[in-house]
Amino acid sequence: MLELISYEPILKGLVVLIIAGFAFPVTGVYLLRMNLLPLRFMLMHGAILGGALSLALEANPMFGTLLTNLVLVLVLISTSRYMKSDPGQLSAFFMVVSISLAFIFIYRFHVPAKETMGLMWGSLYTLSSVEFFSAIGLSLFLFIFQALFRYQLRAIFFNADIASTSGVPESRFYYAVILLTALTVAAAMKLVGALLLDALLLLPALIASYHAKSYKAMMLWASLWGGIFAVSGFFFSILWDLPASSTIALIASVTFLIILIKHKS
Repeated sequence: MLELISYEPILKGLVVLIIAGFAFPVTGVYLLRMNLLPLRFMLMHGAILGGALSLALEANPMFGTLLTNLVLVLVLISTSRYMKSDPGQLSAFFMVVSISLAFIFIYRFHVPAKETMGLMWGSLYTLSSVEFFSAIGLSLFLFIFQALFRYQLRAIFFNADIASTSGVPESRFYYAVILLTALTVAAAMKLVGALLLDALLLLPALIASYHAKSYKAMMLWASLWGGIFAVSGFFFSILWDLPASSTIALIASVTFLIILIKHKS
């Protein structure tokens, strides 16, 4: 195992996975606390659209997904403002449009099936230097954002109206959270794939919600669970010769099921 880890692609994958494992669940807590769970489905499908378009144009899929998700978020926010509609409901529309366009691009541009599956399952060990440092930079930014604005975020999550009347710019934080989530989804898709990114984003936050007694505790536990899933999933995947993304998702799912059963009993 030590010999395998010494290879640069695997070592880079391990480093970025550890850091992202602790950082990405931060956005999962935001999604839970702001009741924005439908948004992640739009972003997941938007990531597939961006990746398919990038592969068709022979561009970098990670940055294609990032750009596509940013465009989708900006359009979603503008549309919800103009129509005075719930962004969660509108996200369902954009989700369907995104996945439809994605498969059209895959079909019309003859994107190879192997490359298409890479969008679904991730490609942890093919990170370029730019992708590597971008994922780490995003992870560190999530930590900094949470540390700097933890009190404002806690106030918003407690009661958005009270926070707004107290001087907290609730709408700005709302849009910031959505944008950060879009960036995180794009990065997570490269690491673990579009179908399994909830293993790093949402499941750690859901598990933490069952035993954390406060917002601070929930944030800490979500990050801890995410790190545990990332590290254990990586090493078990090496040990058992399995895909890292699937192993991480399986460990996170089994842990969630155990915690859920224990909580209900």
